[in-house]
Amino acid sequence: MSTNYGIGSRDMFSAGRMVLRARSRNGFKTQDDYIDRWRLFCAYADEHGINKMEQIDRDFVISYGQHLQQQLKAGVYSSASAPKNYLSAVNCVLKLSTEGKWQTVRPGSDCGIERRKYIPKTTKSIPKTKHTQIQENISERIAHLLALQREFGLRFKESCLLNPTIALKHVEKYGFISITSGTKGGRPRNVPCTDRGKVILEQAIQIQDGRAMIPKAMTYIKFRQECYAQAQIAGFNFHSERHAYAQNRYREIVNAPSPLEAGWEHKGRIEKLAEYLKIPFEAAKDLDKRARLRISIELGHSRVEISNAYLG
Repeated sequence: MSTNYGIGSRDMFSAGRMVLRARSRNGFKTQDDYIDRWRLFCAYADEHGINKMEQIDRDFVISYGQHLQQQLKAGVYSSASAPKNYLSAVNCVLKLSTEGKWQTVRPGSDCGIERRKYIPKTTKSIPKTKHTQIQENISERIAHLLALQREFGLRFKESCLLNPTIALKHVEKYGFISITSGTKGGRPRNVPCTDRGKVILEQAIQIQDGRAMIPKAMTYIKFRQECYAQAQIAGFNFHSERHAYAQNRYREIVNAPSPLEAGWEHKGRIEKLAEYLKIPFEAAKDLDKRARLRISIELGHSRVEISNAYLG
């Protein structure tokens, strides 16, 4: 039996956006996040010949969740939180559209999306040599995105929405760049900028043709699809550049490699760090904690534990 969505003949994305604005009790920022995530689902649905909400059934949403899990396994996301958030947005829109009749698709039991794993055994960082090689085999604009992500620890969307012209002016005035667009949860943050970072911003400005890194005549979703298609062909994922940023920053702050870079187990990392730096255990413990908190904040998080996914 088909579900009555009660949204008329509007296209699927517009219908979902409308129902979120009209019926959601969340604030505007959360609604905006849900709308962005719903937009991605609509793009996936369109690729599978679905362009009306009346065509969506539970099996199709489960297939979307399984698709997100495959992306997670491929390293597109650093943890299961992103796929779960994307699926949650779809459930929210469909539940609001059906006035509560939609049966929630669960990320774990229905789609096989794994639980979060904050302490990986191997690094997901792209080595500098591979980073350079990838840049030589992709479009110039995406190569600049990778440079920005690696230099400033930006998420993919943050790098797309960055205005390098404004960022460089901010650096010249304050010594850091301010990340305000595309951030997770709408949390702005400041990221330090070195002379190398200034050069990367100057290079990005040369290709900028609008207020951001997205081509002026292209939407974010279309640009995202193009970027991810190139990434799949070239065999890399964008989030690896954030891993590289975290590990590079750890080495800069601590003057030692991160546990993942050095191959140290998380449990015995402090002993290894103390031995490497030839300092007392407690001093090494304090240095490690302060570095992790600082890097976590620079990445747009607020908890030390988040850095474990990047540093080990």
